[in-house]
Amino acid sequence: MGAFVVPGARFTEGLSPEERKEVEAICPPRRLSRGEAVFRQGDEAESLFILVEGRVRLFLETPKGERTLALLGPGDLFGESFLTPRPRQGVTAQVQSPGAVVCPISRAQFLALCRQVPEAALRLCTVLAERVAYLSEELAGVALPAPVRVGRLLLSLAQRFGVPEGDGGLRLDLGLTQEELGSLCGVSRVSVAYALRRFREAGALKREGAGYLVYPARLEGVLEDLAP
Repeated sequence: MGAFVVPGARFTEGLSPEERKEVEAICPPRRLSRGEAVFRQGDEAESLFILVEGRVRLFLETPKGERTLALLGPGDLFGESFLTPRPRQGVTAQVQSPGAVVCPISRAQFLALCRQVPEAALRLCTVLAERVAYLSEELAGVALPAPVRVGRLLLSLAQRFGVPEGDGGLRLDLGLTQEELGSLCGVSRVSVAYALRRFREAGALKREGAGYLVYPARLEGVLEDLAP
């Protein structure tokens, strides 16, 4: 199964401009380039990270290669391992977009945040709680047919990262391979290829270079027909 693909719980939502400035003052942002690792699997987990700009890919490094677990966008949190008794990073976080800006939050900064910007601390707890709820939904989705899981993933990615087109479509150009799409939703590459073909035949998806043109309304209709 895939991990939290698109959490949908952005940390900065609900914070005032003044509170955001206070957060940045406590946790100064860092700018990173494409391909640069925010942290690597096995590193000491010294900080939690807020993604301010860009995209970050989370993946496992395995003997068989990299397994993509999540694609994060602005306002998402990652690196929660710093709160655990054995703080080691369980995944690698790498910048996927041309650039990214992150705000690391150390334990000391986290305590300062709780004291000085209580609304931000509350928002952080809310995001983590929503993350748990999302993972519970993902567990329930394991029993769904593979095409439904692929379609739900495409809808989620398109709604989060897609660029609107004039005909109601969303252009999704994330450079994800079929293997990565399968990893994100917990199905095989063959199942992804089969699902994509069905969506194209139904007019819900078009291949556009290295990306896709997703038609959410049509895709939702297809998924309703496929759902058990």
